[in-house]
Amino acid sequence: MKKSIWRQCTSKRRYRDEHTANHYRKIFERKRGKELDYYWCVYCRGYHLTSAESYMAEIYLLDRSEADCLVMEI
Repeated sequence: MKKSIWRQCTSKRRYRDEHTANHYRKIFERKRGKELDYYWCVYCRGYHLTSAESYMAEIYLLDRSEADCLVMEI
């Protein structure tokens, strides 16, 4: 694994299961008033919290790149 990816992962809090990540997500949303989401990390095999906007932007970019690949194949 690349050192930069590992450093990013280790700088974040790791939650052992989806239930725990979701529990803390709700607590932090109430405290901070900012919408959060969680995702599975393949490097540490746990869950991390992320802001909902950045997570949705990531999904959109992935969808766009997949669509571009399909257009290029045709």
